[in-house]
Amino acid sequence: MTRGDVARDIVDLTPLQRRLTSGLDAALAVASAAVVLSWVLGRPLLYSQAAPVTSPFTAFSLLVLVLVRQARLRDPDWPVTLNFAMTGLVLGGNVSSIVMISLMPAKLWASFSAVVLTSVMTSIGLVLFCLYDLVIVFRQTPRSAFLLDDMLLHLALVPGGLSLLGYLLGNPTYLSVHADPRVGISVLEMGLMALYAAGAVVSNPRLFLWGFLASGWTNRLVFAGLFANQFVAPLVVALIFSGTGGKGPGIELFVMLAGVVTTISFLLLQARVQVRQAG
Repeated sequence: MTRGDVARDIVDLTPLQRRLTSGLDAALAVASAAVVLSWVLGRPLLYSQAAPVTSPFTAFSLLVLVLVRQARLRDPDWPVTLNFAMTGLVLGGNVSSIVMISLMPAKLWASFSAVVLTSVMTSIGLVLFCLYDLVIVFRQTPRSAFLLDDMLLHLALVPGGLSLLGYLLGNPTYLSVHADPRVGISVLEMGLMALYAAGAVVSNPRLFLWGFLASGWTNRLVFAGLFANQFVAPLVVALIFSGTGGKGPGIELFVMLAGVVTTISFLLLQARVQVRQAG
């Protein structure tokens, strides 16, 4: 089965979009491969015994996802089944990682000194990226007001937003730090995830967000305000009520989640209005 056998949400990119996607994906592929190779050689990049380190499993997951994306965009005969298999490999691996870290005694997996596992929050982000990848293969958009691809991509950014909050506030909880302090979201890992997210946005012109932003400057300013509010408001609230250097979730977490729900709800309502007008 190839892209010609099913209706898929893949359209030709403009030359600028193709160059941007290729550049972002090339940078991500090189960086991810370098991380994996450094672990194989026994000299992990930016390694620390007392701080989050980029896991080789995270880098491998991103490398597979970015290669799948480029293959799908460049090869008209790229098999859907192979796309599903490779994305499913990453999806299953990260779901297994979440289950293992959640159920296995902390002292046991923390004793794996030779390797660093992917943190739960990172795995959640990767799972959402995988689901997004599968959605754009099998689902046509924006034929309905339920913007599954936009929602999944937006939710996949939440772990990165929380980790940024964790670094700014010095709160290890938001960095997904577990019994092993190396298991968490590192700065390098945040950068790699951001590159993948940027490539996902640029490479999918059928995202509802693109059409919404293209409708005028008012839409762009409103969305920019809502998106920025997701990260600015929690930081302000945390500095006022919690301060820095704390541990555990605080009120800022709920402020961020409220901002995410508000932004997604706004896009869903706009899509509903568009569907009604088109009907």
